[in-house]
Amino acid sequence: MIIDPYKRHPIPPTVAVLLPDERRGVVVVDELGRRFAPDELTPELRVWGSYDVVHSLVADGHGEALCWNNEEIRWRHARLDRDGWHNRPADVSVIKLPFPENHRETLRALGLWRDWLASYGASPTGTSGSAAWSLLRARLERRLWTTVGTVPPIAWTLGGRQALGPAGRGRFEGALEQWDMPAAYANELGRLSYGGFWQRSEELPGPEREPAWWAQEGRPVFVRAVVVAGDVRYGPLPRRPRRRAVGLAAAFLGAEYPTGRRLQGVWTWQELETMLELGTGRLQRVLDVWVHLASGQPFLPWLEAVEKGRTLPGLAGALAKTTGNALWGRFCMNGRDGTRTIRGARRGRLEQRTVPARGGLPAAHDLAETVSGRVRARLYRAMLQAGDGLVSAHTDGVWLDSELVDVPPAGWRRKGRARQLDLLDPQVLRYWPARVHPLEPFHVFAGMPAEQAPAMFEELWRASSFPATFEFGRAPTAVGAV
Repeated sequence: MIIDPYKRHPIPPTVAVLLPDERRGVVVVDELGRRFAPDELTPELRVWGSYDVVHSLVADGHGEALCWNNEEIRWRHARLDRDGWHNRPADVSVIKLPFPENHRETLRALGLWRDWLASYGASPTGTSGSAAWSLLRARLERRLWTTVGTVPPIAWTLGGRQALGPAGRGRFEGALEQWDMPAAYANELGRLSYGGFWQRSEELPGPEREPAWWAQEGRPVFVRAVVVAGDVRYGPLPRRPRRRAVGLAAAFLGAEYPTGRRLQGVWTWQELETMLELGTGRLQRVLDVWVHLASGQPFLPWLEAVEKGRTLPGLAGALAKTTGNALWGRFCMNGRDGTRTIRGARRGRLEQRTVPARGGLPAAHDLAETVSGRVRARLYRAMLQAGDGLVSAHTDGVWLDSELVDVPPAGWRRKGRARQLDLLDPQVLRYWPARVHPLEPFHVFAGMPAEQAPAMFEELWRASSFPATFEFGRAPTAVGAV
């Protein structure tokens, strides 16, 4: 993949938001206060809609949406293409963040996000991924090549790790705390030494050296090795599935983390190093080493811009944070990854049809897996530190009992506290913050519109036979539905 800095910077758009309207069904309002019907939009406008609004519109038979892995990402008022979906400037891009109740606050946030990008010569063209790509091109100092040389045999990016604590699913009460790695993927990517070329063991200059020596000064290193995972609660290293999972199957065909057995695979040096430091496995034999030789940090100017954007207030800061997180995703997927469908009403019935795979930028799995492997290693260290107090772990964060573990690892922060947490899955949970008499719990439900998450969670909770109450230090007691 070749990434060039901008020669001509894009013109920032006028921002607008899609709103429900009792009289016309929907209406578009821009930051100047002008109102448009969806078929009246002009090219200088960029329109965004909340996931809840777009999901409801499609379910009610209004317009059609382009979906990625069954989730709406773009919407338009009518079927305009007969042979699939061709992006148009007037398409409404979907944002999966809660919008303020007052649409003027939403427009102000979109404007601040746009202005932050424009201050660096970038522009929001639709999705957070495209905004992240625009910001990268605006901040690059020279042409960047990815995946050059004798690259490690990484066919796809494994991504983040998920795990339940020793108690499993259920209700947890007590001094619960959430820790996370701030901007984990963005920080790892931004500070990475990259932009050179990969060399395999026999190609590396100088005398034969250990992987730890090559990993000095932040060089990306992959190692093919034979290890013996210890008989521990959480396995130290992932075993990749035989085939890559895409779409909904990705939720069920993720990596395993075996314990008490011999493994052979390719891992980042940070994953092996963490296993050795924590004593959760031993290295039997190094079979091969791949080292990325680069003298610079090409993503560092991009990261500096992201860090500035994260200080914006409210929704604008959340959009900047999402923009920072999205760049990693652009490197681990290409145009043929995932499942693209179009969902809309035809002849009074809601239908869904598959969109043929299309071309696009190639993936850079060597880069993306370097980042995610390092984050997995840091998560594993926090999981073991939490010990019996771990409730759940997911990608860059953990929930735990703060009475058993009260000091986060270096580089982590305390994100929040709760007095009660109902856990179905590391990505599906609800919790009551530890402030005085909170009226409603917060819900985390991956892939579910925010407005539907409480009811859907309650339905799943009631249908489950396993929820139990855990108060740390006592045996679990079975409970009925909430």
